[in-house]
Amino acid sequence: MANLQRTPPKTARTPTKNLTQTVSESDINSAVMMSDFVNTRSKRPRHEDSPQDATEIGTEALHRVIAQQTEMMSKLVSDVREIKCQNAQIQSTNAAICKSNDDIVKSMDFMNIKFEELKKEIETLRKEKQEQRQYIEKLEKKIQDIQHKSRPSGIEIRNIPLSENEKSADLVKAVCDIGEAVGLHISESELRDIYRLPGKSSNGSDNPRPIIAEFNSVQKKQTLLTAVRTYNNDKGKENKLNTAAIGLAGTRQPVYIVEHIPPNTKILFYRAREFAKANDFKYCWISNGNIFLRKSEGDKRQIINSEKCLNYINK
Repeated sequence: MANLQRTPPKTARTPTKNLTQTVSESDINSAVMMSDFVNTRSKRPRHEDSPQDATEIGTEALHRVIAQQTEMMSKLVSDVREIKCQNAQIQSTNAAICKSNDDIVKSMDFMNIKFEELKKEIETLRKEKQEQRQYIEKLEKKIQDIQHKSRPSGIEIRNIPLSENEKSADLVKAVCDIGEAVGLHISESELRDIYRLPGKSSNGSDNPRPIIAEFNSVQKKQTLLTAVRTYNNDKGKENKLNTAAIGLAGTRQPVYIVEHIPPNTKILFYRAREFAKANDFKYCWISNGNIFLRKSEGDKRQIINSEKCLNYINK
């Protein structure tokens, strides 16, 4: 409490100025002149030809740049929009193309599968056809053998004129007369059956139907064929066995005597004769239903069972 100081009395305080009071200039005229001078020098007038203020120039340039940028931006936005549209169209077209390609690939796969299936079916049918052909050939051969066995002793006589009201006795007499002409005796009892092949009947000698004569034995048939072959070999071309030689009236016609063979064998025999002529085969004959070819005297004979044999025969 000894160091405590008291506030000095009011009489001892330092006097202060009133802050709200203003100070007036004693020389009014001088103050006014000074004010005019300051206002006059604060800004110098600009000449008409002098450049604009840098701020104004920068603002105008900025506006031009902004306008250009805005125009470029608008064009860019338009170009981007157009590119987007084109891209969408391209994507749509590509999608359609991809779908079309997928469809084409699926179609090709389907066609390939069907082609392979069809190929297998064709191959199967080809094998079946080959097997059936071989089977048919076997059946034809069996039928041919049966037909041949059913007529082993038969002969076929061609160019005997058809007489009016012809009977079996007339045909028997014709066969016996043929035997007498070639130097072979034939009795009626040696003939088991005799008839003309069926067909259109016609009188006279124009294309008469063949006569089929069946003997009781194959040996008699072979003997007659050998006798006829010998007779023709000893005679000239015009004097071979004919209707006049066996005592038949009318125009002379050659008489042909061959084995009685099935129709398919006849066709094969005809093919063999044509082949022999074309390839200079001297001999072509048929014996007991079998067809033979021989190139020349002394060569080995070749049997012809089918037309395939003619393709592989030694020419």
